[in-house]
Amino acid sequence: MSYNGCCFFAYNNSEIDYVQLALLSALYVKKHMKNNNTCLITSDGDYNWLESSLGKELVDKAFDEVVITDVKQQENVRTHYDSPWTTFDSHFQNSNKHLVNEYSPFDKTLLLDIDYIVRNDNLDYLFEQEHIHVGMYNSACDLRGDPPDLYEQYLNPVGVPMWWSTVVYFDRSDTSDMFFDLWAHTKTEYSFYKFLYSFPGHMYRTDYCVSVASHLMNGMADGDTIHKIIDGPMQYMDQKDDIVDIKSSNDWIFLSNDRNEPWKDIVSRNLHQNLHVMNKRSIGRNFDAMIGAVT
Repeated sequence: MSYNGCCFFAYNNSEIDYVQLALLSALYVKKHMKNNNTCLITSDGDYNWLESSLGKELVDKAFDEVVITDVKQQENVRTHYDSPWTTFDSHFQNSNKHLVNEYSPFDKTLLLDIDYIVRNDNLDYLFEQEHIHVGMYNSACDLRGDPPDLYEQYLNPVGVPMWWSTVVYFDRSDTSDMFFDLWAHTKTEYSFYKFLYSFPGHMYRTDYCVSVASHLMNGMADGDTIHKIIDGPMQYMDQKDDIVDIKSSNDWIFLSNDRNEPWKDIVSRNLHQNLHVMNKRSIGRNFDAMIGAVT
């Protein structure tokens, strides 16, 4: 019998408690998915902090496996929003995400970002299809159902489509090995591929790496070697949005900010949808209620 489950990378910084967010995301996997074994990939210090801050009993409930890694920190500063009017900068550790196929203890793995909250069992189908070796989202929408900015749909306005490393499914196959080899190669030669594919920004983004890898593996066309997750598009809460109320584990109320008129927020109710909750400080403000909904 296959040993399947979900992996989470989490390394704390001075602004965001990533290991606590990973624990929250893992508990939602436990609540809503059948393939709900979980693995935390983190540092020794961050794991010790998690146990001391939330207690060993809750940590053991959230995670079946823990992989301790010694990661060399690389300069990768990201600007975050908390509402349209507040920003803060923090270091973001994602330099070893492409090694998840080495770290994962599972036969079939779903790699989830720590701010991706599972609120249904739609992703379980990935584990049940033998022909799917690597799967990701290649489209996204906000709380209102609108697509993101053009640079979040394509690597450049006339470039190849974006694939999202927020959710990555993979098995133990030659296809997935090739995918992670290409991801690692793109990371190593990031400056070259940034020039070749003309994607923007100074920050290292794994979304760009998996997009390049997918483009190459799909024959530099709209091939099907990389599976497009059918529970799509990937819905996300923008960093400029905020959580208003947690009614249950899958019934949340938001303020959705209008990108065209940033002084305007619209009340939005989200039911039974998997959700990329990008405003991490809003998770912190509602952490107790979100934990309470699944424990």
